[in-house]
Parts: sequence; C-alpha cells; structure tokens
Amino acid sequence: MKYEKIEFESIYIDIYKLSEGIYATIFNQEIGPSSNAGFIDLGNMTIIFDTLMDPWSTKDLIKASKLITNKEPSLLINSHYHLDHVFGNRLFSSSMPIMSGPSTLDQFDKALLEAYKRLKELSITELKKTEELLQKETDPKKIQEFKNDIITYTEIQQPGFRLRPPEFLLYNKMVINGTERAVEIINLGNAHSYDDIIAYFPDEKVCFMGDLLFAQLDPEWVNGINGTPWSIDPQNFINVMKTYLEKDIDVFVPGHGLLCSKKEVKNTIEFLEKYFLNQ
Repeated sequence: MKYEKIEFESIYIDIYKLSEGIYATIFNQEIGPSSNAGFIDLGNMTIIFDTLMDPWSTKDLIKASKLITNKEPSLLINSHYHLDHVFGNRLFSSSMPIMSGPSTLDQFDKALLEAYKRLKELSITELKKTEELLQKETDPKKIQEFKNDIITYTEIQQPGFRLRPPEFLLYNKMVINGTERAVEIINLGNAHSYDDIIAYFPDEKVCFMGDLLFAQLDPEWVNGINGTPWSIDPQNFINVMKTYLEKDIDVFVPGHGLLCSKKEVKNTIEFLEKYFLNQ
C-alpha cells in the first residue's frame, strides 16, 4: 500500500493522502476505537465521506478538508445509519446536502433515535466521570480532550439538540465527475447494515468501505453490538467483499481502524463464513 501521512494538528485524527485529491481521516487509535471518514477533492468540489462519532473530530475533519483542498465541502455522504457515522451531520452547513441510502433516512426515526436516547442517558454519568478525570489530569492534550468531552456531554443533554438526517437518497449507483477526477458512489444493499454505501476510485485503486470493513474483527460481534446486529445480511456481505477483493484496489479505507489491504478483505470473508454462516 502506498500512502502519505499529511501534517495536520489534531488530538483526534490523522490525515493520509491515498492518491492525488483523495484523503482518509483515521481516528487516533491511542484515544480509543472510533469511526473513520475521508474527503475527496474532485477539482471543482470537495466531497466528505462519513462523519466521526466525536464532534470535535468531525470539526477537525471539516477544518482539514478546507485547508487541504482550499474549498468548502459540497456534499456529505453517509455510508450507513449507525450513530458513529452520522453524528457529525449537524456540524455541516444546512445549505450543504447530505446523501445516503433510503434505509439510513428510515432509521433516523427508529434504531438511530433509540441509539441517541441511550447516548443521552449515558452522557449524564460520563459527564460526571470526565469532570473527575479532568481534575487529576496533567497532560495538556488529555486536558483538552476532557474539556471537549464535557462540552459534548452537556450539549447532548440540551432540549434543542437534534440529529440531522440526509436529504438526498441513493438507491443504486451514481458517478460524480469532477474537473480533476471522478468517484463512483455505490449503494451495495444490505450487508453490514441497511443500504451500505461505498466510494470507489477505479483509476486510483482506492475504496472507502464504511463499516463493510474493520481493520480488526471480534467473534463477540456474532451476538451484536449494543443490541445492533453486526451483519444484516451475511451472505450478501460475503458476496460484496468477494467482488471487491477481485478488483484492482491497493488501499481500502475501513470504517474502523488503520488503513487496510486485501488481507483484511479476505479476513472479513473468512470471519463471516465462520461466525455468521456456520452457526
């Protein structure tokens, strides 16, 4: 795999240039497990792929995209409905459109609403815990992280807090042709989630996979995560991964963890076959 880490000051994220105009935003593994994202400079527009769970990391994502592409974001794509990929939607300008699969929009009033309610309840205890940790911390970066967390937990509890749903729905596939490069945005149907969307660059041999790909896998996921199934349709999940394993792709951007190669795609297929089809 060939990629270049870009100098960018952030507690939360690292920026990697995967090819000209294509950048992955990888969450800092030292802080803990969280989601990844990315941004794409098509020449005449910048597209954001996914947001991050921590709102401060999404703010850094927006800042990095503007700084590196010298443009305001034109479009945000949500790969699927899980809270850690859509929580930052509200941080983008209301005039900037958000695109997803139809099931992602549908889940805003269902599972996603329930996930937010759980987060709101959890934020009460997390706020108290973080305030206690802040009193003992001496590391400047951790102090800033804890202060940011306190602001976030407080904001979540406000009566006016709202998640922002997508406005544009992608049922199959679309190609966005910029002045410098093009990207294929593809709805692959139910696999990890409902209507999983990827961003594929055939010429540059890069693919943003959302949560179709994790750098690390855990057999405990067969029982779901926080009441949410890890795979909605294991057979289609396998079919999708086999399809993209055969394509000429050098770098895969996972939904979680460090940048991946075909090795992790193969691991995912084996994982699904072992733990989800042979139960």
